[in-house]
Amino acid sequence: MGIFTRFTLKSLKQNRTRTAVSIFGVALSVALITAVLTSVVSLTNMLIERTASDEGWWYAEAAGITAEDLERLQNDQEVTDLTVITDMGTISLGEDNSDIFGKYLYAKTWPHDLDASEPLISTPEIVAGRAPEAPGEILLPHSLQNAELAPCGLTTADGGPIEVGSRITLDLGTRTVTNREDGASVTTTAIRGDYIDEATQTETYEADLGHIEGTVVGFYRAYGYSTIYSLQGNIAYVYDDGNAVDRAITDDSAATWAGAIFRTANPADAEPLADEIVNVHERTTDGASTVHSSLIRWMGVTPDTAIWNTLYQIAAILAAVVVIAGVSLVYNSFAISVAERTRQFGLLSSLGASRRQLRCTVFTEALIIGGIGIPAGLALGLIGCYVVFGILGEGIAMMAGGAEARVVVSPIALGIAALLGLITLIVSAWIPAVRASHVSALDAIRQVQDVHLSRRARRSQRRAARRGERGSLARPLGLAGRIFGIPGFIAHKNLTRASSKGRVTVAALAVSVALLITSGSIADVMSYASDTAVDTMEGQDLLLYIDATGAGADQTLALADGKVNGPAMQQVLGRFYADVQDVDGATPNGYTTSYVADALIPSGMLSDDVTSLNAGVPPLSDGSWYGSAYVDFLDEATWEAYVDELGLSREEFCDPAHPRAIAVNSYDVNNGETYGHCQPFTGTGTIESLEFADLDGRFVSTIEDDPAGGLRALYYDDEGEAHYLPYDEAIASEQGIEVGALADTRPTCVTSSGTLQLILPASAIDLAQNSGYLRASMSFDTGGDAARATELQDSLEKIAADYPELDITYTNVAQGKLQARLMATTVNTFIYCFAVITGLIAVANVFNTLANALILRRREFAMLKSIGMGNRAFRRMIAYECASYALRGLVIGFALAALATLGLHESMRLSFSTYEPALPWMQIGASVAIVLAVILASVAYALMRSRTANVVEALREDAI
Repeated sequence: MGIFTRFTLKSLKQNRTRTAVSIFGVALSVALITAVLTSVVSLTNMLIERTASDEGWWYAEAAGITAEDLERLQNDQEVTDLTVITDMGTISLGEDNSDIFGKYLYAKTWPHDLDASEPLISTPEIVAGRAPEAPGEILLPHSLQNAELAPCGLTTADGGPIEVGSRITLDLGTRTVTNREDGASVTTTAIRGDYIDEATQTETYEADLGHIEGTVVGFYRAYGYSTIYSLQGNIAYVYDDGNAVDRAITDDSAATWAGAIFRTANPADAEPLADEIVNVHERTTDGASTVHSSLIRWMGVTPDTAIWNTLYQIAAILAAVVVIAGVSLVYNSFAISVAERTRQFGLLSSLGASRRQLRCTVFTEALIIGGIGIPAGLALGLIGCYVVFGILGEGIAMMAGGAEARVVVSPIALGIAALLGLITLIVSAWIPAVRASHVSALDAIRQVQDVHLSRRARRSQRRAARRGERGSLARPLGLAGRIFGIPGFIAHKNLTRASSKGRVTVAALAVSVALLITSGSIADVMSYASDTAVDTMEGQDLLLYIDATGAGADQTLALADGKVNGPAMQQVLGRFYADVQDVDGATPNGYTTSYVADALIPSGMLSDDVTSLNAGVPPLSDGSWYGSAYVDFLDEATWEAYVDELGLSREEFCDPAHPRAIAVNSYDVNNGETYGHCQPFTGTGTIESLEFADLDGRFVSTIEDDPAGGLRALYYDDEGEAHYLPYDEAIASEQGIEVGALADTRPTCVTSSGTLQLILPASAIDLAQNSGYLRASMSFDTGGDAARATELQDSLEKIAADYPELDITYTNVAQGKLQARLMATTVNTFIYCFAVITGLIAVANVFNTLANALILRRREFAMLKSIGMGNRAFRRMIAYECASYALRGLVIGFALAALATLGLHESMRLSFSTYEPALPWMQIGASVAIVLAVILASVAYALMRSRTANVVEALREDAI
């Protein structure tokens, strides 16, 4: 061990408090970085595994490949895994079966021989039997199990129902779609789906591709939709005999095709490769490409939505906060350490120590602190992750879609955290090390390195000297001296010196204030995002959707064209609600019957916000607006309670002879990328509910401005041609609904509709004559207990058996609310943990900087006391200096925090369009209180350490 190493160890040992605070700061910084990186790696891994288990490990698909495409994929070294699914033709199920089973089946090869650990695609769930394992075996959709079909392209050998073991024949053919306008025809496959626009297209089918005979070995759960083109549609899976791909891509039929699903060594290379394959200009084969964005976005590829941009920017701000916090704390520690040992470095220099050796002394100190602090920080960060994941495991699992919540220890993440900690140490120690290497023996003895007059102070001194030359020996005390006396004058003179320790102290205070405010702002914006994006439906734990026209109802309340007998429906709902009032363990919230109206709203009632709520529909030229509006009719008790809650008059709003609606005027909106809040109504008035005239079975598409003046109605004929009618001819009747008040809240039993919403009492049900019936609903509050909600459902089902007029479905909202709360709690816990750790770093920074800066002045303090400065005057001097530090630190810190907060607000606006930035007053107040408390604690500690009886003891202590 060299002499300089021993010197460094002795210095660290003598200054135990400063050493401990420095190690603590390094450990906290590394712990925070470790926790953030480990959490990101763990959550990302959970999301990748969950997505892959649900959807497979594929990265991209090229549908409609040629023989050359297949050869290219097979020989491409970047392609690490590949499977091909063949579509061998279309099976018509006939018109008589289409209403129940759909129009077509598509005969495709079963994706077998997949990697068991990381299969490219997730095969369908088999609900009966098994998958095809040999030629001649067929797997069908579950909807066909035990079905007896009318004559079509799927027949059974015995003519009976389709069961496991049935021998069937599949007739394969070609679908052709022709445009009505130009007569152009195209062969349509499952890539384009079953839908055609009957107004502009016609379709024909020909069974011209032969047939497949085989045995049904099972049924799978089919929904007809997949993100993979090769798996779209209702599919009859057959076992590939090994030649299906070659036949499909070499025959002359456009109805047969193959799709390649693959992944690449680099996920980012998959999409360009798939696009390049199918987007060849000379290609005659119908093709399409898709990318598994839900999987590879977790791998850092395709950040394609505004919410991801928001998260990335917030993450960048978090990283900047962590780095600034770490560098500030460690730099200040080393700056003070070097300043404290100025005389020591000067003496070493006088004894022959080179600048390189002096720099190495500081860097050795940094490495020793890092050697303890970095491993401690890594361990502390991992322990914190395990604790948080253990406590919030269920909520983290909900965030990851149900995947197991476990900490993934990544050597790369730990290496990055350690490297960042080491870089922070080196950067923080560099300037103090260079400063130490330039200390001369003379400067060290005089201590002029750390204290010298600023230019402003020197100018003032020269002016005072000139005044003295003219005969005036007295020097003014200045404002500080006149107010605080000699202690204030001395403190002011200390502050006017360009002291590095003073600058370091102010910088530490400023960074600490900025950290405290910024961490609080981050907590605020993340809480806002969580509350806005997650609808917890407070008070609704069990939701009942009640229909009178569904298959489960006896249709006694149903009228023609999907309408219901409104008054009779209210009577039945009233009786049912009365019967469920006394069910134990639940509180009923009331019930509502929902209708949708074609509404014409007069000028002056709506603001521009209505366009964000109703798919961007703009107002008409006269200022009125046409669109859909929900009309909800509440039971009388719930209506009266709602009127009372809003502070409205029962005489005005509960009069059956003169019903007045309440318009909801607060909506959270999401356009698929951004979240926002809007208030579309600006005032009250009368809304017209429209019923359109009979147009021979055609429907009015919209109401628009008539170029000739006024309004007109647009509708389309059977050939898709647009036709117009004057407004008066298109409207059969108008029904006025008076809006008497606006409200920012809904009754608990009313859910958000996503469009304009009017609330009325059930006694006003006659106002629904022009509206379309949707459904009735009823909700119950079980205190968030999902198990109790399940028990309640059992009880309600028994009561509902006596109401055959009603078709009731039940939704256990409590379970979803529990998940939402767990997710919100998890997010907030992570954020507040970050805020707490950042706050600790800030506190350590201020304490370490200010306390040691005052300790360095023990000789100065001793000299002041030796010439007669009493304790009271001494405290006034220190108070003045600390007040100056605090004021400057707070102002600079507020400015830095304002910049960071502005960045957060701009990031939020990318995804939350109506987010309103506000100053974080709570965090500002907390930062002021914490900074003042830490200043007091630092001063008390420093003064306790600096108690010296006289100059001799101070000098003796300083020379050690």
